[in-house]
Amino acid sequence: MTPVQYRDPETEEILERRYEESVPKIGARVQVGFGHYQVLFRWQCVPTSCIVYVRRVPREVHSVAA
Repeated sequence: MTPVQYRDPETEEILERRYEESVPKIGARVQVGFGHYQVLFRWQCVPTSCIVYVRRVPREVHSVAA
């Protein structure tokens, strides 16, 4: 298990910290809290920890056929 910090790339705010079986790949979608995010890049990934920068994925809007 690797400790992973999920951060906002603009503010450096730590969105969530948790242990992961493996570090998420760049471009992967992850759930942080109640939101869905996409991994932009990883920083300082070593066997003992990793910082992952993510951005929120816009929610898909489903249109209702009239």
